Amino acid sequence: MENYLEIETAVKRVLSSFRHDLAGVLDGRLSVGEYRVLSLIESGITKTSDLAKKLDVSASHITSLTDALVAMNYITRQRSETDRRIIQLSLTKEAKLFVQKSNKEKRELMIKRFSVFSESEQAEFKRLLKKLSDDI
Repeated sequence: MENYLEIETAVKRVLSSFRHDLAGVLDGRLSVGEYRVLSLIESGITKTSDLAKKLDVSASHITSLTDALVAMNYITRQRSETDRRIIQLSLTKEAKLFVQKSNKEKRELMIKRFSVFSESEQAEFKRLLKKLSDDI
């Protein structure tokens, strides 16, 4: 693959820019990992084991992230009424508002970033990213 270095450089540049944009949205309040956990909890993934699988990290890493989020009053832990071994995570009101605001800002940034593509280019880019992602 002759263009490997060029593709690698472009991918790194784009990902770095996205991380920088997201850090700006988070305004130093949370790490990207903490934000991802909040977003997944908001989407309905409420068990630490499911979060670890979704993010492809260890359960101990999720415990560390959720400990920090509990300390910041962004999430609460509750034992399941049907199975006491299971601990359910939920967002506090403050966290829900923060995630909603951050998601809105992130969406606006993504729209701006991808406005360089026509609608057909966006569809093709999405198709190619999905193809690459499915192969990982």
